[in-house]
Amino acid sequence: MASNRFPSPLHGRLPGLEDAAVRLVPWAVAGVLALVWGYDLIGPARRQTIENWAGPPQSSMDYLPVVAGALMCAAALVALRPRAGRALTTLCGVVAAAVMALASALLYPLPKGLFGYAFAPSEVLALLVLLSLAALRCRPWQIGVVALCAFAAGLTDYLREPSGYDVVSPALMMVVPGLAPGLYLRWRSFQRETHAERARAQERLAIARDLHDVVAHEVTGIVVQAQALRYIAERDPGAVRDGLPEIEAAGARALESMRGMVTRLREPDDVPLSPDLSGGLARLEAAASDGLPRVSVRCEGDVDGLPPTVGTAVLRIVQESVTNALRYARGAALVDTVVRAGPDGVAVEVLDDGREAGSGVGGGFGLVGMAERARILGGELSAGPRGGGHGWEVRAWLPLEGDS
Repeated sequence: MASNRFPSPLHGRLPGLEDAAVRLVPWAVAGVLALVWGYDLIGPARRQTIENWAGPPQSSMDYLPVVAGALMCAAALVALRPRAGRALTTLCGVVAAAVMALASALLYPLPKGLFGYAFAPSEVLALLVLLSLAALRCRPWQIGVVALCAFAAGLTDYLREPSGYDVVSPALMMVVPGLAPGLYLRWRSFQRETHAERARAQERLAIARDLHDVVAHEVTGIVVQAQALRYIAERDPGAVRDGLPEIEAAGARALESMRGMVTRLREPDDVPLSPDLSGGLARLEAAASDGLPRVSVRCEGDVDGLPPTVGTAVLRIVQESVTNALRYARGAALVDTVVRAGPDGVAVEVLDDGREAGSGVGGGFGLVGMAERARILGGELSAGPRGGGHGWEVRAWLPLEGDS
């Protein structure tokens, strides 16, 4: 049954696009840093040949802000790496602020000319990037250290361009915009993790209710049979012997279901059971109408013979997947669902032929819950764009034995 396994991770419609964007962001920021530093590199010569407003370069010290910008950009590139941790990000931020302050100290004794030596754009941009990375990754005290160092470095603007204006406001204007993007992204990440964890918790509560339904059904049957046998024991001892195996089997089923679920539930966990799985799946079929695609459901194998917990999981995965397709698969004409029950497990496929451009609006938390349900049962669930570039697919594999 190896072909039924789907090792790719779960991606909701929006999270998949977000992940791709996150991978591209460091490269985009690195490109902007390189372009800005290149602009700084030709700055002194450009002032000589075009503007001349600050005077031509008098010495190699005119290029000191450019050198400082290069060092600070290098620190930002090191921190931009996905593997850079909190400590390295904090260190890069402190080093960059120290480089800016050192350049200001070296420029302080030099003649300032008409306008002095302003911060190079690459210096400012690199410090803003490092502030954002610190706000995104680091602990509060580390963010405070980087922000304090950046603020102190911003105050050294007075050493480059002595004047009577307020030097605190420009320093704050450098620190606050740097922290804001990182703090916003951190809040968004926390919000998404909270929603995903809530979806997992709700699914686990649903599974706990399913477990209660299974055990309660079997135990009720045991009690009823035991009561009946007590009344006929004296009149018909043979009936007692015939009824005991049924009671034993019902107790074994209840115990097996309870043991299989409880050993996997590390926290409390929802979905009502359906004794008629094929009927529940058939009710999901629908003809195309009002701009909605046609929903087709096919069952192969002994679907109704699946264990109650597995059958319930199959029904809920199909329901969630079909609901997502009807909501987000723009331009889809067909939502095709196939459930294949085999001797070792059951495979589920839900495919739509909608335009992928229109599938990036869902939050994907329902599928997060379904993936949690599949994981608890020892199975797997994956969701993502179809190979042809059009449509979305959800695939799941649930073993009949939970320890596979």
